[in-house]
Amino acid sequence: MKKVYSAILICSLGFPLSAVANDVEIHGSLEAGVQIVDVNSNNSAKFQEYRDLDDDFIGMFRLDVLKDDYFLKLDGKHLIQDDKEYDLSGGKYGKFKYNFYYNEMPHNYSFDALSFYNGLGTNHLVLPAGTAFQTSTDTWNVFDYTVQHKKYGGEIEASLGTPFFFSVGVERREQDGTRPFSARRFPNFAVVEFPLPVSYTTDNLNMKTGYLGENISISISGFISSFENDNKFLTYETFDNVDRNVVLDPDNTFSKVATDFSWRGLPLHSTLALSGSYANLSNDYSADEININATTMDEFASLNQTTFDGDIDYYNFSTALVSNPLAKFDTKLYYRFQKKYNNSNRITYKDDPADAAPTRGDNAKELLSYEHNTAGIELGYRLPMRTKIDAGYEFDYMDRSTAVPAFTDGPVYRYDNPESTTNNTFFVKLKNSSLDWLTGKIKYKYLKRDSDYTGVYDPYGDIDSIIRFDGANKNMNEVKVGLEFYPIDRLDFGVDYTYQKNDYDDNRETRTDDVRNSVYFDVAWHAFRKATISAFVGFESTDTDANRITSLQADTVYAQRVDDNFWTYGIGLNLPDIIYKLSLDLSWQYQKSDGSVNYDNSITNTSLVNIDDSDDYVKKTLEAKAIYEFDPKLLMTLGYLYETYEYNDLAFANYQNIVLPNGDYYTGVFFDQDYTANVGYLTLTYKF
Repeated sequence: MKKVYSAILICSLGFPLSAVANDVEIHGSLEAGVQIVDVNSNNSAKFQEYRDLDDDFIGMFRLDVLKDDYFLKLDGKHLIQDDKEYDLSGGKYGKFKYNFYYNEMPHNYSFDALSFYNGLGTNHLVLPAGTAFQTSTDTWNVFDYTVQHKKYGGEIEASLGTPFFFSVGVERREQDGTRPFSARRFPNFAVVEFPLPVSYTTDNLNMKTGYLGENISISISGFISSFENDNKFLTYETFDNVDRNVVLDPDNTFSKVATDFSWRGLPLHSTLALSGSYANLSNDYSADEININATTMDEFASLNQTTFDGDIDYYNFSTALVSNPLAKFDTKLYYRFQKKYNNSNRITYKDDPADAAPTRGDNAKELLSYEHNTAGIELGYRLPMRTKIDAGYEFDYMDRSTAVPAFTDGPVYRYDNPESTTNNTFFVKLKNSSLDWLTGKIKYKYLKRDSDYTGVYDPYGDIDSIIRFDGANKNMNEVKVGLEFYPIDRLDFGVDYTYQKNDYDDNRETRTDDVRNSVYFDVAWHAFRKATISAFVGFESTDTDANRITSLQADTVYAQRVDDNFWTYGIGLNLPDIIYKLSLDLSWQYQKSDGSVNYDNSITNTSLVNIDDSDDYVKKTLEAKAIYEFDPKLLMTLGYLYETYEYNDLAFANYQNIVLPNGDYYTGVFFDQDYTANVGYLTLTYKF
């Protein structure tokens, strides 16, 4: 709150003292009340995943001040909750403006989790004395998986009534708490789950200056971001009395400089836009900072270096020319270039110091670099009967290739096949509004992707034949249809439908095809002067087929089919002044997701496993709000929220914290997400 009060004081200096004169306009509102929340759940974190709803006082305020061309706006929401928001803006129209803000948001992963470790919330987890905790959770520690996000900062922009402008902004983001993490523990590689400490700080600075002319605009901007993590590593004790190390997010710095240029009023009613930018992401740390003693640990005794310097450069350039050479004809030409250059250090070590060459740890395959070129043309023509046709073509080329020798510094590109891909995309779109009560549009899009993979294709016998689906040969067909109807006054509705099918080459261990469908219908009926009824219905489905191979033996090949279906519908009723000075709002929404995963043996054509409950859920929400107006300046609001959520997934069926005999240990995160919540609130609002 002190930060907010300081911001208000600073910004008030930009508002003239004469604002207290009689000609100043002041408007706003104050709202205060109380809310009561009842949640029936073993784990209510899902209900409050990104919000703070609990028994509490609630309030908000809004203030608008205007004098001549000076303005000041102040807003506050959820004043004492963990998802509070404050915002202050003001300035003088055409001269300068400013904005200061502060807000918080919780991310609640799971409440009442369990762990046998001591030191929860720190970066050193130790086992308690004794071994009884391995078979009973009675003595385990209870904790919450939650991270609190805070963001505050401000920005000032000034032009002083000239075509030139300058802006500067600062921002700080803070994250504190714990989030879930799991690791493989020795000696049997079982899974152990524990809370990862989160204590992040990010400081951002952005600056921009430029010229806004009648026909020419140009700007130059800069951005610097510094990220710091108070925990560079986490150490956890294993059951063989060995401390294991987890390397956490390193400190890093991101910087970017960009320029934008536009030229309007060119021949053929054209506008030219150019933009370019350079960015760099860097970090550096040593082995001892992340709790690795390279001189005493056998597996790291042969490290080629004990420090790491991360260094990634990004280059971007784009241009577009939009023209209207004829009254009924318009065009667009564009080109984009992107390059990522990863010149970070390569880290290698030997399994045995006597080995002639490094045998493990080469991170070169993860140092992704690429060049990306995209060019396209779009044409539009207005036909008779208020019809317009648009068509376009786009060429896209991604190059991931390189010939850099192993274990040397330099740019390294994608480690798997293919080295490059080429996309050719075509589309045509037709829109007609010849009827006053109907507007229709349809769009067809086709994409063909070709890769340069030239190896011997042996998907069941050669691991080098793996081609990930984002780089595999592909054909995509997509159709979008939209209709908007206005059959009578006070009634309008629309329908949107999308179909998309992707066919990939039949690759080893990757996707082969997917089909997506979505349809949405919405309607609004202004039944009479004081009532509006609105409703919507939607359906989405995704069917994905893939090959899954557990080894190079042909008889272990199986096909995977993943189906996801989503339904939703809702209805809302708005009744202003239903009874003298009383208004009513009602809404209902239903969501259902139904997923399944099926596995079949591709060789014997027999069914292996059918999972009917895969990420299934049903969510229902009812909201009701009654507003009584004592007079135009004083309102009372009585509200109610009902929400229920049911989640089913085979992965959480018969959940146990301890899984024997393999010795997996879990904390209980996400295992019980069901809840039923009732929220009631009463507020008084004063407007001035």
